[in-house]
Amino acid sequence: MHGINLVHDLSPYDEQHHVRVVVETPRGATIKIKFDEDLGCFSLSRILPLGVAYPYDFGFVPQTLAQDGDPLDAMVLIDAMTYPGVVISCRLLGALQVEERGLRGRPNHRLVAVPVKAARKDDVRTFADLGRRMQQELERFFVMSSSFTSKDPVVRGWVGPEAAIDMVQRAMARYKERRGDRAGGSGHGGPTDRGPSRSVQVPAAVLRPVALEGVISATPATETDESQQSSAVSPVPAVVAASAPETAPDEQQKKLPTA
Repeated sequence: MHGINLVHDLSPYDEQHHVRVVVETPRGATIKIKFDEDLGCFSLSRILPLGVAYPYDFGFVPQTLAQDGDPLDAMVLIDAMTYPGVVISCRLLGALQVEERGLRGRPNHRLVAVPVKAARKDDVRTFADLGRRMQQELERFFVMSSSFTSKDPVVRGWVGPEAAIDMVQRAMARYKERRGDRAGGSGHGGPTDRGPSRSVQVPAAVLRPVALEGVISATPATETDESQQSSAVSPVPAVVAASAPETAPDEQQKKLPTA
């Protein structure tokens, strides 16, 4: 018995043209789970640092390719925990722009969305409606969850729903180009059949906010196609400082202290 491949066989949009997000890591998890295309199921990616847990469901948009070589990441602000493999139709609020300084400034942006079926989020139309405190907590989570890795992420700021939609479109085009190249070179460009996807149930954990001190000062931004949006980027506050102007590469960098 064979199932679909969640990366290649599932459309990025539903019938109402809402973005689909495949959940990998559920809310409350203290580990990161990733869909393994070769195995056709979910596998452990890494254990998060002590005191850090996913505040909301985290996953990817199918048939997309981000600039880090993986499907485009998305965090879904849902009020309850789901499970790996659950597909959620979402409305995009925007995206958090992140660069990984430890990987030569590689972009690794995160979409932020709410489920279409979420009555308590009807009044949330853009990331600005979340309030500055919520934005800061999400920023800090994405920095702290990558502690003790080589990524060394830095937050560049927020963009709105239109720019987020453009990110999806660009990632879809990048995916189609990559699949086309593979088809031309090896004859395996169509959807893959890797067997059924399996759900992994992760015990729910209560996210306890982690008090952090210090700031992050960013290095000059590397030009990328997503970062050249016409939409204004919301500046990152002092707790997660905004990136330095591109004309000031020598600005002193500060990092979050490790616990």
